[in-house]
Amino acid sequence: MKNTLFFIFIIFFIIKLSKSSDDFCIYNNNAYGGVYNLTKILQPANSPYSKAFTNSLGSTSTLSFNFCNIPVSVCGGERACVDSSKAGSLAVNESVSYGVNQLNIGYVTQKLSFTDCLAGGNYRHTNFLFACDPNTDFTIKSIQEAPACTYSTSIGSRFICRECLYNCSNHGSCDVFTGNCSCDSQTQGFGCESSKLFISSSDSAPEETGGLINIYGYFGNITSDAQIMIGDKLCKNPISLPPNVWNTIQCTIEAGSGVKNITFQDNALSTIGIDVFKYTPKIYQCLNDCSGNQGKCDTSTGICECSKGYSGLDCSAQLNSNNNTQTSVNNGSSIISNENISYSINIYSLVEFDINGILLNEFILYNNWKLINNSNNNNNTTTTTTTPSITKSPESNKIITNYNQIISEKNCTIQYTIEEIKDQPVRYSFAGTDFRVDPNSIKITVSISNYKYQSGLNFLQLRILSDVNGNQTQFDSCGNVIGNETEIGTNGLNGGLSSNIITISKDSKIFYGRFLTNMLSDNRISYLSTSIIYKNSSSLMIGLNMPHCINQCLIDPDFSVLVSPPRPSDNGECGESNSSRKWFLYVVIIVPIVGSALIVILSSIIYKRYRTNIKIAAAALKPAKLNKI
Repeated sequence: MKNTLFFIFIIFFIIKLSKSSDDFCIYNNNAYGGVYNLTKILQPANSPYSKAFTNSLGSTSTLSFNFCNIPVSVCGGERACVDSSKAGSLAVNESVSYGVNQLNIGYVTQKLSFTDCLAGGNYRHTNFLFACDPNTDFTIKSIQEAPACTYSTSIGSRFICRECLYNCSNHGSCDVFTGNCSCDSQTQGFGCESSKLFISSSDSAPEETGGLINIYGYFGNITSDAQIMIGDKLCKNPISLPPNVWNTIQCTIEAGSGVKNITFQDNALSTIGIDVFKYTPKIYQCLNDCSGNQGKCDTSTGICECSKGYSGLDCSAQLNSNNNTQTSVNNGSSIISNENISYSINIYSLVEFDINGILLNEFILYNNWKLINNSNNNNNTTTTTTTPSITKSPESNKIITNYNQIISEKNCTIQYTIEEIKDQPVRYSFAGTDFRVDPNSIKITVSISNYKYQSGLNFLQLRILSDVNGNQTQFDSCGNVIGNETEIGTNGLNGGLSSNIITISKDSKIFYGRFLTNMLSDNRISYLSTSIIYKNSSSLMIGLNMPHCINQCLIDPDFSVLVSPPRPSDNGECGESNSSRKWFLYVVIIVPIVGSALIVILSSIIYKRYRTNIKIAAAALKPAKLNKI
């Protein structure tokens, strides 16, 4: 019984499938592209299309027809006929050919009498020429007989028009004759499926008041429904500035604090800029509060002014007149060394991330630099440098080395400038920030130009690798071993500072890396954040997170090493712990000796004074001992 039911079901499914296939009339234009679904205009067999026309003899005839292999009942089973009295038998099936936005269906019918079509032999030819007309489902434009017994019918239908990919995603108009989309100002792609929107950078606003800001990127021709969120706050009254340029939006943000994302939404599209907006604090913090009374914090800049005898970005290092720090550059690697300790700085890689922080591409730059030039300004040699920093001190003590590298698959050029600061400090101004670089330091500038992102939502990260080498044992003035453990400090990576600062300490040598929170994105001041990729006992890799730059990203960090000698105690000795040890030794050694001498002296005095009594007592004890035995 079950087998019978299963067999019946299979037969029913086959019949259903065959019937449903007859219900469709689809022609596929493989030659020029396009699928023509004429199902909606297909007529039943007993209701063919018909049209009266003037035949070649000057009289009126009626053409009855159908297509998609559906017969015309009034013509004796044919696909087409001229008047029902001229019925014949079908000679061949449909013949189909295609043009651009055109479907040609032809039939050949054999006549009962060869005298009916003297010019065409014993056959009648009927052709239906479908062309695109977006304004109608089905319209017979004309019928003509030329030559005799060849009937050509022109038909217009929107079902022959070309369809556009994704129907242009509701962000463009479709050219039904070419199948191409004309996208609006906010999208691109064959089907207008890709957003062109992106956020590159933003002005900042005071924490206390907020205010009117400009947001840069590309936004298209925004609508009245456009909305901008900065963090969880609405940036009010957005307008394009200037009109019809579409790369700047102006809006008003309320008071707040910290670094925020910017989200732009309009016309069912959205884009986000990660950490591109920063509220400007009224008071900047200084790194480690300038180490207490060893420096004074300039709260307007977040830069320490160190007291006499101290140095470093946080004034934590004591000045050492015997400073043997040296700098060198080799194959794109910068090295700062002091005695047995050396620190290397390398531009390691360029990474592209998507909006979710997923790594899409990493291009290794390490050891792939091409030397462009090297000039020592002491030799009065001119050089071309990519640094946008304005030097506010004489450049007579700098050695400048330029490298470049090309990422061919991204059509991207990276220029890398290394400045070795020699005998005197140099003051710079970059992206609205003034700063000083001390002697025997390294300042680098990296320019990334014309990088082609996979998406307008993506951003770049430049990775910098720092290594420390040297393990020779060192001693202080008291003969104590100076610990050679490496300590990496990341307290300077917080939003309250004007720069992101990392420190690497080893054997009284302190390596500073300073990364300004300002950079240039397409020549506009933008926010730059810093993150730790990894760190271990001998190396540190950091990532500089840049916004979406179209033409150029510019960053300008610097690095230095200071020597901090062991600090003496207040009394000029080797330190409180050593004094405690000496005092302890004096107590341990001297007290037992003095105590022993006192015991000997007291024993002698007592013996002399009471020696007779002692002898009598001793004599009395001897018999007692004998009796006990």
